[in-house]
Amino acid sequence: MKHGFAILLVSVVAVFALVGGLLGDSAFNRSAADASTPPNEFLANFTEALEVIQLNYVEPVGSDKLVYSSIKGMLRRLDPHSSFLDPKEFARLREDQHSRYYGLGIRVRPLLRDKGRHVIVEPPAIGTPAEKRGLRAGDVITRIEGEPIDDWTSDDVVGRLKGPRGTTVDITIERPGVREPIEVTIERDEIPMVTVPYAFEIKPGIGYIKIDRFSESTAKELEEKLEQLQGLSGLVLDLRDNPGGLLNQAIAVSDFFLPRGELIVSTKGRAAGSTKSYAAPGEERIRVPLVVLINRHSASASEIVSGALQDHDRALIVGETSFGKGLVQSVFTLDNDTGMALTTAKYYTPSGRLIQRDYSGSNLEYYYLEGEPETPPLNNEGEREVYSTDGKRKVYGGGGITPDVVEPARELNRFEMLLSSKDIFFQYARRLTSGEVPFAEHFQNLVRNGETAAAGKKGTPDFQVTDAVLADFGQFLKERNVEYTDEEIAVNVDYIKRRIRQEVFTSALGIQEGYKIGVEGDNQVLKALEVMPEAKSLMTSRRIITPAPPR
Repeated sequence: MKHGFAILLVSVVAVFALVGGLLGDSAFNRSAADASTPPNEFLANFTEALEVIQLNYVEPVGSDKLVYSSIKGMLRRLDPHSSFLDPKEFARLREDQHSRYYGLGIRVRPLLRDKGRHVIVEPPAIGTPAEKRGLRAGDVITRIEGEPIDDWTSDDVVGRLKGPRGTTVDITIERPGVREPIEVTIERDEIPMVTVPYAFEIKPGIGYIKIDRFSESTAKELEEKLEQLQGLSGLVLDLRDNPGGLLNQAIAVSDFFLPRGELIVSTKGRAAGSTKSYAAPGEERIRVPLVVLINRHSASASEIVSGALQDHDRALIVGETSFGKGLVQSVFTLDNDTGMALTTAKYYTPSGRLIQRDYSGSNLEYYYLEGEPETPPLNNEGEREVYSTDGKRKVYGGGGITPDVVEPARELNRFEMLLSSKDIFFQYARRLTSGEVPFAEHFQNLVRNGETAAAGKKGTPDFQVTDAVLADFGQFLKERNVEYTDEEIAVNVDYIKRRIRQEVFTSALGIQEGYKIGVEGDNQVLKALEVMPEAKSLMTSRRIITPAPPR
């Protein structure tokens, strides 16, 4: 094996616990001070077993499959997040960390269920290859390089649309209102992978910023978004469903809100160089009341940020207890374009809280616990260690970041889940914006206005779901064989109106405009707005306890 490189990783909690990993600038020696080399006889046993399998197993087995499985089995004995990366996974990790890829610049999803024809879900961004070639929201991709994609998965489709910069791909699309298929050849180009997708005023003077993950461009993206939101009197920073990312970016994001020198996170481990402290390197730049949203899928780097801001009384944390992923991992390059993410230390918040929750027992039990709707050990304060913030507020250890204000996400009822699972709202919005129904002229105008708005014209056309639209929606449900009662429509009418409106705005004006509509009914966001005065009081008291450094 080559010595390669070793890079700090706050890994994303995903199937391989790797995508969006966290890079730092420290290298780890493969032979730590007290590490022992496996006895030669163990290695001899392994190579002998490998040879016996290859010579005698009932079917041929590749060496790579056997060796990869052996490494994975070895790491599985250690913890849930130490992982082996095959060439495909390792390449994906690097791509995600660098926040770029080469492709067309479109967002697609299956038209029906999880396979087959894929539809473009929003207008391509200005300047992307797809926009230059005239692709539109609602176009359905039916063939790629002449091959029907009826049985392709999303990974298959995206994999064929991506490719080296400057290469081309031929696609066939069907467009609402156009009888014949349209064939388009598009040249691939670099497409930035945006990590701060949404930033807008959620109400006058109150900003909302969503960070999806932490990659090398996150702090720069955040700075650009904040420059667009001038004159704020408060900010909601949404880290929900953020699985993690780069350590240096978690530090850089925290640095926007903390004075120089305040501790952000520390690491403790056995290997040389694994015990470190990281403090805010610059001056505090954003001095407005701050509410941070987290949930059970906020992990690693997002927990570093929320934990630091909570411990220093800089932000009020709202939502659900976070995932509890606080293992530092070093990613080593191995032979044959493979890699290994190995846990080398643990993360601690400024108050001394261990971010990592208990993972004793099997890996399956650990992930099963994560998947449960309720996780009592993460929410039972009576069983958790108590720590103090700078201002002597109580915060809790035991894994994850416990919010100051607990606000569980609203759960969909049976009928809402039925409509969402069948992708009804997206399909119906596509019907409206394509002009398939006689009273939809307004929606066609909305699409045209959306196209001009995307080109830089100000003003967003408004749209409300009328009784006529609701009646047509009911007919649409019948056409799709969705059973319902008038009572179910009446009880869920607000949700139905908001979801139709959200999908129409997404189709016509882009995903950010549709996202704004969705936020209007988000109970956790509404709670964040409700407690903004408390965040202001917290910031004011913090100024007394920890004055801002002189400039």
